[in-house]
Amino acid sequence: MIEAVTDLKWQKAVFDYVKPKAHINSSDDKYSFIGFIENKKVIGGLLFSDYDGYNIFVHLALESPKICQRRFIKMMFSYCFNQLKCSRMTAMCVNGYERNERLLKGVGFVKEGVIRKIMKVKNNHVDGAIYGILKEECKWV
Repeated sequence: MIEAVTDLKWQKAVFDYVKPKAHINSSDDKYSFIGFIENKKVIGGLLFSDYDGYNIFVHLALESPKICQRRFIKMMFSYCFNQLKCSRMTAMCVNGYERNERLLKGVGFVKEGVIRKIMKVKNNHVDGAIYGILKEECKWV
């Protein structure tokens, strides 16, 4: 059974899991997280960073689509929009990576544009697709 965790004992393991998959090049530890654990192993995670009181960036990495359960999607949006009182969430993925773009659109994010050569993937800089969702657009809260 998959469980969501937020206690600090999982923080480093979740960060280490998400960082390479979400192409995060920073080692900044100023983030909050939700980790997804199965059999005491990290199988996915959400990192929330750069919170400015209005917007928060979300970074996502999942081992399996079975983590995309309604309860976990609601948890993510509730944390950002209800607990932190954000008005907006921002996410970025490699432009043209259909699996991620389909996932983001499927939960309500809107593609807002492309930022050229913003992400480093396997020592190459690639374009990133920027996605956003506003609280009033979110059907999950």
